[in-house]
Amino acid sequence: MMQYTIVIPAHNESLNVEKHVTGFIENLPREVAEVLKEIIIIENGSTDGTFDVCRRLECRFPNLVRVGAIPRGSYGEAIKLGMLQSTGTHLSILECDLLDSAFVMKSIGLFRANKAELIVGSKRHPQSIDRRPFKRRALTALYNFIVLRLFIGYPGTDTHGLKSIESNWAKKLCETVVTTDEVLQTELVLLAWRLGAKIEEIPVEIDEVRSAPVSVLRRVPKVMNTVQELRRSLKRFPNHNRERGTISWEESKPHQSE
Repeated sequence: MMQYTIVIPAHNESLNVEKHVTGFIENLPREVAEVLKEIIIIENGSTDGTFDVCRRLECRFPNLVRVGAIPRGSYGEAIKLGMLQSTGTHLSILECDLLDSAFVMKSIGLFRANKAELIVGSKRHPQSIDRRPFKRRALTALYNFIVLRLFIGYPGTDTHGLKSIESNWAKKLCETVVTTDEVLQTELVLLAWRLGAKIEEIPVEIDEVRSAPVSVLRRVPKVMNTVQELRRSLKRFPNHNRERGTISWEESKPHQSE
């Protein structure tokens, strides 16, 4: 029997998290509501009262919402803790301002059809609609082509953003990763590929509703520093293992999101 977990990292989201999570819960499609066991919100290093707002959500939805916290702002460590604390059979990692129930519903269908063990909402999928500013879109394209394809050899199109994963795989990967912070989400996907997971990419529709917390110029040197970290991680496993992994595109209409 499928039981589903939603993991949401929250950093300085006091103005958004209550509204978005409440709206998400109150408008869940039947297919998602029937299997949703828990929503785990991991507050990480906020300085604006986000934790207190999350606790209000926990009190409002005591049988559904659970709140955890880590002392510093780290997207990677937040999603890692959420995955480790999950008790469902499958889970999705969403964003506070991108609680896409359509992505979750599509993931549930793919899991039930045994078509995937890890699902990536790819901004570079040919059917995706990406309305972010040009600089953000260009950085995504360059990162995926230069870092992932040329330096790593990863055949997929994206590793950032929304993801769904079988919980057994999630916990296995959490025990295997060596990176932290934002690069951890890329390492999760690359390790799953190298270890032979069945990976499916599905389209997403993205509108940037607020400015990115880190500018494009500040991201570039950080991005290049991740290459060696990722290579060191993948070197622990024989190259031939990655041949067992499969990556395919799910042909469908893009999912609506904020």
